[in-house]
Amino acid sequence: MNMELYISLAAMIISLISVIVSVAIYLLGIQRDKKQDTLDSFNLLQEQVFDKLNLITYSEITNICKKVDNGSIDDETNSKYYELLGYLARLEHFSLGVNTGIYDAKTAERAGTAFLVSLRKKLLPVIELQEKRGNLNSDKRIEYYKEFRMLTERVAKYE
Repeated sequence: MNMELYISLAAMIISLISVIVSVAIYLLGIQRDKKQDTLDSFNLLQEQVFDKLNLITYSEITNICKKVDNGSIDDETNSKYYELLGYLARLEHFSLGVNTGIYDAKTAERAGTAFLVSLRKKLLPVIELQEKRGNLNSDKRIEYYKEFRMLTERVAKYE
């Protein structure tokens, strides 16, 4: 009788250990997938946003914003301005993913520490103009590209 109890107890302990190991492997797999998804998304941003923004200077961005703000918009300026807004939308989406934990924050920080911070500074005229334009007829102040700001502030601590 005692032998059956020991065998049952040993089987239960082995089953419990196997469940714990399975859960640990599952959680490590999720963590690895999250890191890989972050790198994949960052690589996509590199193609869709970073490479294109590297071709635009800060002075070009400020000139575009001045023209939009003054109302002297031609087709080319309008196109470039909305292109910049599209880049910011992609950056905001990525930042939201990092800030909410969908993407791995440490991987994102390691991948783009100084670059993301300098990119936000470069795009600040567009961000400020959007906030100015978006808050003209509103009593409640709207902060545009908040997730991107939060990410770059967090990343700046690692510089």
